[in-house]
Amino acid sequence: MSIFLRANLFLASSCLFVASLTGADPITPDQEPNRLVNEQSPYLQQHAYNPVDWFPWGDEAFEKAKKEGKIVLLSIGYSTCHWCHVMNRESFSDPEIAAYLNEHFVCVKVDREERPDVDTVYMTFVQQLTGGGGWPLNVWLTPERKPFFGGTYFAPDNRRGNRGATFPELLNRIQDMWTNDRDGIIERSEQMLLALNEYTNQLTEGANDDLDTIAIAAAIDAFKQSFNQRTGAFGTGPNFPSAANLSFLLKASVLKEIDTEKGEEAKRMALASLDAIAEGGIQDHVGGGFHRYTVDGEWKLPHFEKMLYDQATLITAYTDAWKATGNDRYREIAEDAIRYVLRDMRHAEGGFYSAEDAESYESTESTHKREGAFYVWSEDQLHEALEEEALIKFATVYYAIQASRNAPRGSFPLEELEGYNTLRINASMDAMANQLEIAASDAEAMLKKVNAKLFTTRETRPRPHLDDKVITAWNGLAISALAQAGQSFNQTAYIEAAAQAASFIESRLYDPNTQRLTRLFRDSPSNVDAFSDDYAYLIQGLIDLYEASAQPHWLDWANQLQQAQIDRFYDDAAGGFFGFMATEDIVFAQSKDSFDGAIPSANSISAKNLARLAQFFDNEDYANKALQTVRAFAGVLTESPMRMPALLDAALFVVKKPIQIVIASSEGDRSLNSIVNTSLIPNRLIMHADAGPSQKFLGQHLEFIRSAQAIDGNSTAYVCEDFVCQLPARSPEALRIQLNELTRQ
Repeated sequence: MSIFLRANLFLASSCLFVASLTGADPITPDQEPNRLVNEQSPYLQQHAYNPVDWFPWGDEAFEKAKKEGKIVLLSIGYSTCHWCHVMNRESFSDPEIAAYLNEHFVCVKVDREERPDVDTVYMTFVQQLTGGGGWPLNVWLTPERKPFFGGTYFAPDNRRGNRGATFPELLNRIQDMWTNDRDGIIERSEQMLLALNEYTNQLTEGANDDLDTIAIAAAIDAFKQSFNQRTGAFGTGPNFPSAANLSFLLKASVLKEIDTEKGEEAKRMALASLDAIAEGGIQDHVGGGFHRYTVDGEWKLPHFEKMLYDQATLITAYTDAWKATGNDRYREIAEDAIRYVLRDMRHAEGGFYSAEDAESYESTESTHKREGAFYVWSEDQLHEALEEEALIKFATVYYAIQASRNAPRGSFPLEELEGYNTLRINASMDAMANQLEIAASDAEAMLKKVNAKLFTTRETRPRPHLDDKVITAWNGLAISALAQAGQSFNQTAYIEAAAQAASFIESRLYDPNTQRLTRLFRDSPSNVDAFSDDYAYLIQGLIDLYEASAQPHWLDWANQLQQAQIDRFYDDAAGGFFGFMATEDIVFAQSKDSFDGAIPSANSISAKNLARLAQFFDNEDYANKALQTVRAFAGVLTESPMRMPALLDAALFVVKKPIQIVIASSEGDRSLNSIVNTSLIPNRLIMHADAGPSQKFLGQHLEFIRSAQAIDGNSTAYVCEDFVCQLPARSPEALRIQLNELTRQ
């Protein structure tokens, strides 16, 4: 068995490394569809015409496995996963491989975005088994749903120099083991299940220490150790944006409790990373928004997939950077991403779609998809699009265009990039102006003209596949990002877009009678209940939307959802939130997300939500649960302070006293709001005493709000700590002085 545990974990993080392989579109109309054709998920539908006899996750597949005494092959992925496409084309569309699978296994397909609970438990198994993970995730289970072997991408042959067993060879070996040592496999699967449950329980066991600003300082030091001064990345690559890290560093940099040198270091690292992202190939310079990551260590060559959650978290990070510096370049980058989201990722009723694929057809005549085809440019394509010699010269220098390719040396696979360029910024505007001997304003105008022409040409190309699922959790992140950006940049259109998305979730995916929230929508609501992250991110978005709009309905709904999340997922014994409810469907024990990865963990966000709502509703139980949630992961942070930076952000609302900023505005006067909205204050919240619905609503819970008023008819702000307030600030200048005293800005 131990040999097999190490066999063929070729590309252990399969969607972590990108290869632009060409291959036929796997859906063939003359092929009979399998059961997945009736599923809602775009990912499952991508496999609906495989010759594999796929089942969706559910009792039917496991009952068949029990009845026929077969192993279950569980294959998990998502619709914009590159290596999922590759394995689909190479193996699951192959008639011989499919015939063997159908004869010896019961095959189950799962969309990780639809069922993150299933994905989480089996990914944990594979990560503990192999030390790596990724998608596609392929796990072999007993008929009782207990895993005994797994990995990620398995090649059908040795075409890429794979030195282990191929996928068909591995299937043969696993089947032989099942035939000759079934009892042994079942026994080992039981042992693995017990060991994994014990490991999960240990993640928060005994972690009951308080967090304070010492932990924040330690986290800054830890980030400094991994920061690459030359590239502006944390580590050596591939480079992921990890926006939660950057927002944390920016907020930590303004804390008075952090010494000045350490604060400046935190700010420098965050801005250097954001600058590198903005200049590299990971940003879509023509259409706005960001790709998933870069395969190199210098932000040059992206994996071209675009995810909603990356757009949301990076919009927030660049908004924070603008508030920390006042540099309009950060605002422009955030607003470019917002325009992309509103233009290309928005449902007609206001919700936001999940992702755009990395692959697309190069032209309407193409029969094969290629990674990045929508985004990259040959020299001839660039010349044809720009036409004017001056614009061609400008773009060639500015975007580092080369006749062969501009991919960095060592990129894999170079042959697929031959002749194409990924746009990345190679020179500053001042350098361009000097080189072309023109004014800086003229250089800016030329860039706008170049990008407009490239955008127009690019829009004639076949677009990448759009995953048009509306996921509650990711929409919560988008609502939060748009509300914060709209508030900071004084753009009511962004706040209105956030409100429309919230209304979409409320009308389509929420039952107020049962307080049941649903995971996702695609043409209709799914039958999958929401998970803890759906509640956490949506609650955060609604609180941010209230602060931006002064509409108390959003705060009221956030409170209802918070109660529902506690009822369903809170661990009364040890604190913190489980990721999913305990059901017979999942054989593993409930687990708690304890890592801020591409997006912050549900626990990090939930701790902050509870602390904020405790202030709005004077709710001591919320405050206690916020503290217990932070304490539950204190041990994790002590051991690895970089692991949950968003939880450290939440701790500022628990360890430090939250700053309540009460704004009593006169009608139409937003001068005080503007001062608050453009200041980076980590542990602040805004209460609107508007002599209208917000003040009436808050006054039901907070006595001091009832008496807050605009003095002499002029907008007045009350800056309070634990409801002990400074003198009323009756002018923008007075308010700015009070706010500046709260931080080191």
